[in-house]
Amino acid sequence: MIARIASAKSLALVIGLMFFCAPQRAAAVVVPAVAPKLSVEAEFKALLAREEDARQDMSRWLAETDARDEHITDKPPHVLSFRMEHRFQTVCTAYADFQSRHPGHAAAKAQEQNFRADLIEDLEAIRRWEEGREEDPTSPAPWNELAHHLSHNGRTTEAFACFEKSLSLALREVVFFFDFATTLLLYRTDGARHYKLTEQAVFEKVLTLYRRGMKLEPASYARAASYAETFYLITPARREEGLAAWHHAHSLATADTERDDARVHLARYALLNRHPNLVRCYLDQVSDPRLDPVKEALLRRINEAGKADKADSAPVSTPSAK
Repeated sequence: MIARIASAKSLALVIGLMFFCAPQRAAAVVVPAVAPKLSVEAEFKALLAREEDARQDMSRWLAETDARDEHITDKPPHVLSFRMEHRFQTVCTAYADFQSRHPGHAAAKAQEQNFRADLIEDLEAIRRWEEGREEDPTSPAPWNELAHHLSHNGRTTEAFACFEKSLSLALREVVFFFDFATTLLLYRTDGARHYKLTEQAVFEKVLTLYRRGMKLEPASYARAASYAETFYLITPARREEGLAAWHHAHSLATADTERDDARVHLARYALLNRHPNLVRCYLDQVSDPRLDPVKEALLRRINEAGKADKADSAPVSTPSAK
C-alpha cells in the first residue's frame, strides 16, 4: 500500500516537472493599428477633393431648389444661403488647419483664395435671389439675375435651369427669351450635354427662343439684328437663312445708324456669295464714319479676290518646241 502511494507521488512529481520544464507560449500582444501618415501633397489632394465635393453639393442644392421648386412660398427664406455658408466655412476651416501645419504651401494659399472669391460672390448672388423671391415669389427677375451670375462663373447647368424658371414666370417678356438664347448659344457645348442634344439641335433651340422673343417685339430692329447675327456662329453655314434675316432686319431699321449697320452685314453676305458689285453698292450707301474701318476691310477683300480671279484666269504660256 505504502509502495503504491510512493509510486503515485513519484508519477505526479515527474508530470509536474515535465509541465514546468516545457516551453511556454508567449501571450499574444495586440498592437493597435496606426493609419499611415499622409504626405503633404497627398493631404493637399485630399483637401482639393473636399473642396470639389463641397462645390458639387452646393450646385446640387441649388438645382434642387431652383427651377424644380414649385412651392417656393412654402420654403423658409434664406435656407439655401445659410446651408451654403456653413459648407463654405467648413472648407475654409480645413484650409486654415492645413496651412497652420504647412505654412509655406503656396498652392494651398492660392487655392483657398480662389475658393473664397468664388463662393463669396456666389453667396451674395444667392442672397439677392432669396430676397427677390421673398419680396415677390412670382417675379422672374431674381431667377434671370441669378442665371446670369451662374453662367458668367461657369455654372451653366444651373444657369439653364434658372433661365427656364424665369421664362415659366414671364412668357410675355422678350428679354428673358433673348437672354436664355444668347447664353445657350455661347455655351452650346454645355447645352448639348445638358439637354442631350446634337450641336445642330442646340442651334435650332437657340433660333426658336430668338423667334419666340421676336414675336413679342416684331418691329424691333435690335431683336432682329441679334437673331441675324446668330447665323455667323452656326456651322455648317446657313447663308440663305442668314441673308434673309439681315434683309428682314434692314426692313425694320428706322434710324440711319441701323440701316448702315444692316447694309454692312448685307455686304458681307454679298462678298461670301461672290457678288463684288453688290458689295460696293451696299457700302456706297453707308455714311456712318464709325463703320469706315469695316468698309475699307471689305473693299480690300474685294480687290484681293479680284486679283486672285485674274491670276487664275490668265493663260498659261508654254515653251515653244524647237
